[in-house]
Amino acid sequence: MTKKSKSIYTPSVIIEGFWEIPGVNYKGKNKTYRIFEKMAPAMNHDDLTEYSIKEKKEGNPHLADSILHFSIFDASYKLRNKHSQDIEGLRKFLQSSLRKYPNTSTRVVYNPQEELDNIIHNYGTPDEYILRGNFVGDDGWIRNIKHKKVLTSLLGTDNIKKINEISQWLTNTNTYLWRLNSKPLQKDEGVVGFGAYSLRLSLYCDRFPANWCPAFRVLEVK
Repeated sequence: MTKKSKSIYTPSVIIEGFWEIPGVNYKGKNKTYRIFEKMAPAMNHDDLTEYSIKEKKEGNPHLADSILHFSIFDASYKLRNKHSQDIEGLRKFLQSSLRKYPNTSTRVVYNPQEELDNIIHNYGTPDEYILRGNFVGDDGWIRNIKHKKVLTSLLGTDNIKKINEISQWLTNTNTYLWRLNSKPLQKDEGVVGFGAYSLRLSLYCDRFPANWCPAFRVLEVK
């Protein structure tokens, strides 16, 4: 007899609905994360940061950086044949939520000439960490980006085929990068966020911190 695979979806009955995703590779370790049906309400990025700090301190779901976002997308994609019904529900949730232009907890600091730029993951939180490099360049489809290292700093991988396969699964489109195109005269900052519509899945690295956007909420399963 074939053993029935365990459902990974917990419906919203008494507790809040969420999907539990194993095999999420984050900071060199495979972990299990929950992603919740209810998103964080739309706020500016500073307020989202304060919200996330407070919620995580209390053991509640909180924001994720852009690398963790992609790792969760990747792990979900790998489960698509094992938990097909649950994962299809998750895929539809992610697709509709990406159309709400969610922010991540990542912010890019573009510095003037002669200075490296900073990608700040978990911006403003006790878990903040910084990756440095030159991140300015042309907007465009990720397959056409000259220096792929920027994708590793943003998503944890520069594997274009893999990124676009997941993008196609989520939204039926490929991924497009938006960023500052040249070095600024003075420091400039942009929030990293996503946005999906019929033409592309956008990876924004130039979103104004003052813009109000919602965010996904996640929680590591200890």
